[in-house]
Amino acid sequence: MKRRFSLIALFGVFTFVYGQDFEVSPVKFYFNAEPGTSQVKNLMVKNHSERTQSFLISMGDFTINSAGQKEFVPAGTNKRSISNWLTITPTFFELAPNQEQQIAVSIQPPVDEYGSRWGVIYVRPTVERQTFQADKELAAGMTISPQIIVEVFQTSAVPAAVLSAKIDQLREVETTNSSERRFSAIITNNSDIILQGNVFLILSEIQTGTEKVFPPQSYTMFPKSSQRILLTLPADIPKGTYALAAVLDYGSTQTLEGTQIVIEY
Repeated sequence: MKRRFSLIALFGVFTFVYGQDFEVSPVKFYFNAEPGTSQVKNLMVKNHSERTQSFLISMGDFTINSAGQKEFVPAGTNKRSISNWLTITPTFFELAPNQEQQIAVSIQPPVDEYGSRWGVIYVRPTVERQTFQADKELAAGMTISPQIIVEVFQTSAVPAAVLSAKIDQLREVETTNSSERRFSAIITNNSDIILQGNVFLILSEIQTGTEKVFPPQSYTMFPKSSQRILLTLPADIPKGTYALAAVLDYGSTQTLEGTQIVIEY
């Protein structure tokens, strides 16, 4: 996967135009280095602009809030930060038009450090500082630089037997969409590694026992954390009393997790 970026930035009554145009590939790294070993992957940056540009590579972290959204924070902030395990070479370089640079990204988890870690790599061109006389109170110029974020994940091998996750607190919530009914639930990853969870709904008519299974939705479940998810059913289900089950499949070979409520149509 490749991503290209160009930027026209607007601020207040001023317009700052930078002809930044560059490409980064890939935009996600997945390492699986065993503790005490190392792995190396390559990141490519290409300058598509018509002028020579200098680029800066730096690291950061992100956390996951209760809604499952990423919140970016400085490197080393998250207790599961990957930044101390990464080595990036080079971190500053110059590219002529249409020239590209390969960056080596290596990871070395310490001995006995199992589980998952994650973080981000920022790729940004450097820009000159500009001073604008239109506002005499603007003592220092403003620097605006686009950036591309590369997500980095590391997970060491863990036997499936130690995986643990659950789903609970299934309940109906309000919606303004008359064509659907909406439900929320909480999914929790009790494991030390990132899990990919699939959640699907099963609607069973209590009187006849007729079941309908709805397509699954996929979620990334980060270690030792919970997130609220939203699930929907169509509003045009025949009238009746139904058992509604939300089922979580998180890769365990032993069991599926589920939660259930009774609803009326």
